[in-house]
Amino acid sequence: MGLILLGCQPEVFRRGSEWYVSHYYYGIAAAMLMIFSLAIFPDIYQDRTNRWRNIHIILNCIALLLFVGQAFTGTRDLLEIPLSWQQTHLYKCDFTKLICPP
Repeated sequence: MGLILLGCQPEVFRRGSEWYVSHYYYGIAAAMLMIFSLAIFPDIYQDRTNRWRNIHIILNCIALLLFVGQAFTGTRDLLEIPLSWQQTHLYKCDFTKLICPP
């Protein structure tokens, strides 16, 4: 619950309109899968049919794919969002002529 509450703050950058390629939503989904995966950990050793073990493996594979997606989207978001001290300078640039003031 704390993870979701921290992520719901207005200062957190997330792509609401593009939630399927959002670094924030990939991270929340991966964290929830990992928490659920840890929650079923005691049941893995009590189950003789290995059903919980297979669920645990599948959830970790999905979380791995989400973490790989986070690597791509995190890099994209870091390069897309200008730092606050660069923002005023970057908005003076003319991107059609590829010219920036000195």
